[in-house]
Amino acid sequence: MNPRRRSGLLLALPALLFLAAFLLLPLLRVLREGGLRLGVWADPYFLGRLGWTLTQALLTTVLAAVLGGPLAYLLSRYRLPGQDLLLRVLLLPFVTPTLVAALGLSSLFGPHGLTHLDLSDTPALLILGNLFFNLPLMVRLAHAGFVRVPPMLVGAARSLGASGARAAWEVAVPLALPGVLAGMVLVFLYSALSFGLPLVLGGERYGTLEVEIYTLTAYELRLPEASALILGQLVFTVAAILLYTRLNRAVSGVALARALPRPRGGPALTLYLLTAVTLLICFGPLLAVALRSVLGPAGLTTGFWSGLLDPDSDPSLGLMLGNTLRFGLYTLAAALLVGGLHALGAARARGRTLDVLSLLPLMVSPISLSVGYLLLYPALRAEVPLLIAAYTLLAYPLITRSLLPALRAVPPRLLEASRSLGASGLEAWRTVTLPLVLPALRGGAALALATVLGEFAATLVLTRPEWSTLSTGIYERLGRPGAQNLGEACALATLLMLLALLCFTVLDGGKGEVT
Repeated sequence: MNPRRRSGLLLALPALLFLAAFLLLPLLRVLREGGLRLGVWADPYFLGRLGWTLTQALLTTVLAAVLGGPLAYLLSRYRLPGQDLLLRVLLLPFVTPTLVAALGLSSLFGPHGLTHLDLSDTPALLILGNLFFNLPLMVRLAHAGFVRVPPMLVGAARSLGASGARAAWEVAVPLALPGVLAGMVLVFLYSALSFGLPLVLGGERYGTLEVEIYTLTAYELRLPEASALILGQLVFTVAAILLYTRLNRAVSGVALARALPRPRGGPALTLYLLTAVTLLICFGPLLAVALRSVLGPAGLTTGFWSGLLDPDSDPSLGLMLGNTLRFGLYTLAAALLVGGLHALGAARARGRTLDVLSLLPLMVSPISLSVGYLLLYPALRAEVPLLIAAYTLLAYPLITRSLLPALRAVPPRLLEASRSLGASGLEAWRTVTLPLVLPALRGGAALALATVLGEFAATLVLTRPEWSTLSTGIYERLGRPGAQNLGEACALATLLMLLALLCFTVLDGGKGEVT
């Protein structure tokens, strides 16, 4: 092993030990406890759950590609007023807590929704929820693929008589296809592993495998069936991750800054229409939540917000807010350490193995891991470090994935020049590398913190009454009858949404790089 690769592995060693302790071992413990009773997969009920899980993920992926692909292509070819702002605010749904999205969709399309269109007993609500989270991801990843297509190739096709649509389909799409397909794989994976949305919106009829695993372990204590489901779920998630890494390696070319023309005619109409639909899907539920927090049966009211401040409110707003911030900051510190070391090690080793390992936490659901924690570390089941470890496992890949491309893009000659001028290795890193990668680090930290603030799945399994957070407070109120509880849940969701936006703005500063 060459010295560079050895030093890279040593740098990443803490992250690898963390992965072993809080991902691999808990997962093996769950599988060992339940045993490999693969006969479960002969049960039509569980096969139906698997079929629905894959179907709703596939439907979401197709819809996201149909809407997001053309929009991404047009944004790469034409200049839309406020285009940079659009691409940036599209990150907001991705970091919006799951329960906020569920509440927003229910406020729009529930039994007493603002649109008076009740979709509560249909799968449409779950598909819309998946689109809310994943359409922005599809647009951004596809856009990153299309901007790498040399414009002169599309121009050459147009000069030979091809229409705009034909030039896009026969020239731009094949060249950008690896990036577009990688985005589709991620959308499929996130939709298949979604927990909060199918739990709240799916109900008994449209629950997914993730909800089934939670029900079997948390309520029915049927670990053999749950472990078989976890193993089956691992098969398709591992396959999806391997496909994603393979497609990602095939992405080539460099995005070139260039002046874009304003759209006219058909492209302008299509671009504005797709933008409007995307904004409606991605921000309609957020606006509905905010509106429902001040709109009661008799009109505008502050009763829901004042209800949260009631001293007899259980749990109190101060407790939920304090826990949310405390757990978030603990997690951010741990994720920066683990994710930063993983990225530094992977960049130093220059191999693909450490890169792929950073994706492992995406393969396993938080519910499965939380159950594994309870089985493997029973002495820590009521301790904060176990909850922070679960959060860190979810958050640190976001930092690694943001930081690693920036580290790889640092020109080696700059470091060499710094060393030749007498700087030590640490000083060269502080004065040259850190300023160059800081925007990416800030962007990754913002994504990680905003994601953890609204985390729900692991919290639901590992939480204690005194650890109530804003997300569990929303879930508890949704389980209680009455308009007051629904209004207070909307007020909490609005508060959580503002908190995520605030931390994203403060950490990212509007200048960071989020990939």
